[in-house]
Amino acid sequence: MKNSIPVVSILKFSLFLLLTVTLTITQAQVFKLDGKRKKYSMDFRTAQNLIIIPIYINGKGPFNFLLDTGASQMIITDTTFLKGYEIKNYQKVKVRGYGLGENIDAILTDDMAVRVGKSQMRNVPTAIFTEDIFNLSSYLGVRIYGILGYYFFNSFKVKINYTRNRLTLYAPEYPVKIKGDKIPILLRNSKPYMTSEIQLPDSTTIKLDLLIDNGSSNPLSLESIDQKPFPLPAITIPANLGVGINGIISGHIGRVPVFKIGNYTFHNVLSGFPEFNKEVQRIEGTERNGSIGADILRHFTVTFDYQDNSMYLDKQTKGEPQFDHDMSGMEIYVNGADKRNRFYIGRIEKGSPAEAAGLLPEDEIVSIDFRSMAFFELSDVTEMLKNRDRKQILIEIIRDKKNHIVILELKRRI
Repeated sequence: MKNSIPVVSILKFSLFLLLTVTLTITQAQVFKLDGKRKKYSMDFRTAQNLIIIPIYINGKGPFNFLLDTGASQMIITDTTFLKGYEIKNYQKVKVRGYGLGENIDAILTDDMAVRVGKSQMRNVPTAIFTEDIFNLSSYLGVRIYGILGYYFFNSFKVKINYTRNRLTLYAPEYPVKIKGDKIPILLRNSKPYMTSEIQLPDSTTIKLDLLIDNGSSNPLSLESIDQKPFPLPAITIPANLGVGINGIISGHIGRVPVFKIGNYTFHNVLSGFPEFNKEVQRIEGTERNGSIGADILRHFTVTFDYQDNSMYLDKQTKGEPQFDHDMSGMEIYVNGADKRNRFYIGRIEKGSPAEAAGLLPEDEIVSIDFRSMAFFELSDVTEMLKNRDRKQILIEIIRDKKNHIVILELKRRI
């Protein structure tokens, strides 16, 4: 059985992919559409609001990769990848981040030719971890091999239609009229940043410098202001906010009364508040107040145009979205993401409904409301535990080789 990972509604890992060595590549560092193509569309799937696309590497695949604006180099996280390839041009490096633990060994190489649909790029700068620190497959319930970021977004105008799960690529010179509210962005260290506003409970308005991180499934993360910890709301709950390169990232979850992005306003928005760490900005070499994630971006058709330092937002969902957090107080992960999923409980939060129900870490969940887990995806279970305040569900578990039925009453905790 795998060790559990922090499985929460906030996934924060792309923020901390900081490499200590940069390769010098002589070839053009962009993806190109095949032949005379100037436009190409493809479908994608999502899990926990994150975009998953199939890619081919050196002619092999397909491999499921996350498409992530918060990542610079391509990252291969699944250590089994190394068994099938002979990599000739590489350097051994230490990858630095923050969290709990030591720096991680990785291989840095440009010996990767990558194909995405009808586009390809040779010599993609890539970091290959020698240890699967993120356990993305267990978190998402889908076999994930790695993360693709800056080099892809910098090659095209990239339109992401979250409603239709459709990705459209335009050659930079293609004269397309992009719909939506134009938001200026600034690229720093190969990542996009924007300015937005929040309103605090005392009605004070603050301008924020935020990383645009569609590889994070949370709505917001607020980290610091004036090089000090971001002030916590009056009501918060402690939480694991995900996993960084060096381990678990702890902090709190609370709500922001008003968040503005361009001409759009959101209310009562969930936000993570990571424990303050000055080392983060020193390592990344840039200051920011936090990040905006996929749980906000998914309400739009989003088009990134890195060449024009712009992002376009075209609202798709009707009404004002509600932002809910897990109501059970337990983290769930899976084994066998490429076969039949088996669901296990990871961490149990103190004082939570899961603790009150007597659930324990490493219990295997075999049914919910008498439906076998064979009929569930991990994303189904995650959503179920977020939107049934005061509802009771029956969970069948296996503990010490014996089956038990547990009544779990969900409760909105924040």
